[in-house]
Amino acid sequence: MTHSGTLALKRLTLTDFRNYAGLRLDVDGPAIALTGPNGAGKTNLLEAISLLAPGRGLRGAAFEDLARQGGSGTWAIAVEAETPEGPVSLGTGWSGQGEGDSPAQGRLVLVDGHVQKSSGALGQFMRVLWLTPAMDRLFAGPASDRRRFMDRLVAAFDPEHASRLLVFEKVMRERNLLLEDPRADGTWLASL
Repeated sequence: MTHSGTLALKRLTLTDFRNYAGLRLDVDGPAIALTGPNGAGKTNLLEAISLLAPGRGLRGAAFEDLARQGGSGTWAIAVEAETPEGPVSLGTGWSGQGEGDSPAQGRLVLVDGHVQKSSGALGQFMRVLWLTPAMDRLFAGPASDRRRFMDRLVAAFDPEHASRLLVFEKVMRERNLLLEDPRADGTWLASL
């Protein structure tokens, strides 16, 4: 469990990611404003940062689609950050060898130079949540969308919530299967 406090990104490095053949961005201020014309790569920077948190990133794109066109077919993202526990180096990359979220399937996740089993390890350092214009249906759509967003918000502050949520969803699926069974024992279901 991490202590409360802030995370400060000090350096972001991209290699063959989206429209960047190579980028090293040193950051020394508490707030950053990205400006530039359409297509300059502002959202690509945000997407890169989002991939340093658990999950599939801001756009949810397939890993192979993140590689720069005309590049090697691979990509890498690294960040030097200052956390309440001290400095940390985080990185992720795609080798082009497969689909998925583990080193055996092509995506590599590193914390201080050590290979991790999955992107879940990044949750101890990076907690990222976003709202994009495409998510405007969140407020007008079904309540289930808002509940999922709220669960993501809670998981950003309590990484263990995601594990609890997986267990809850599994139990609910099992419950719904039992309720659909026409031969179900009413007394037994009532006790559940």
